[in-house]
Amino acid sequence: MRKLDIRFTKERDSKKISAQQKMIERLEEILPKRIAEKFDNVEVRIRTSSSQGFDVSGFDKNDKNKFLEYLEELWNDDSLLDGIDE
Repeated sequence: MRKLDIRFTKERDSKKISAQQKMIERLEEILPKRIAEKFDNVEVRIRTSSSQGFDVSGFDKNDKNKFLEYLEELWNDDSLLDGIDE
């Protein structure tokens, strides 16, 4: 199984916690759908953690490079978080 694990540093401020949770919920809704348009069988996990970052596993080298390029394209898409009130 191919996996994408995205970690955000947990916010401490109560106002930011709510915004972060909305963002995570939006990403949980949208990212798996958008990724499935180009890549089959990718499990997407988005969570808070003590450190931020992401891990990609289960891809062969060529597919991993293509996936990372697509992920960067998605991440830079301003519409990804449409509907999130700041």
